[in-house]
Amino acid sequence: MNIDNELKRLEEEKKKLQKQKQQLLEQKRKRKAAQAKLATLVKQSGFDTPKALVEALIEKYGVRLQRETAALPQRRKHTKVTPELRDHIKGLLHEKSMNRVSKEQRISYAVIAKVANGAYDKLK
Repeated sequence: MNIDNELKRLEEEKKKLQKQKQQLLEQKRKRKAAQAKLATLVKQSGFDTPKALVEALIEKYGVRLQRETAALPQRRKHTKVTPELRDHIKGLLHEKSMNRVSKEQRISYAVIAKVANGAYDKLK
């Protein structure tokens, strides 16, 4: 281990850390200024609560918010395979892939595969 090289490396690390510290302090300052500006805006708006102000702005400008739960895909429900459903799926499988049928019908791929392999042929 060369002590001089190690000291140089440490000095460079110190400079990098100082630069990163300055950037973080600047971000903190900007965030604090933005929070103060928002607090002033809410006070000057005349609305009772920040929520009332936001709702008024949403209505005024027609902003559409997407709820987090709406962004999540809905879970499929348990599929009850009936003879009619089985025959319908088999008909679709002549025209489309199992993956496409699964997605369009919102039935799991495993059920579609079982229908294709004849696991439900005994249903009357």
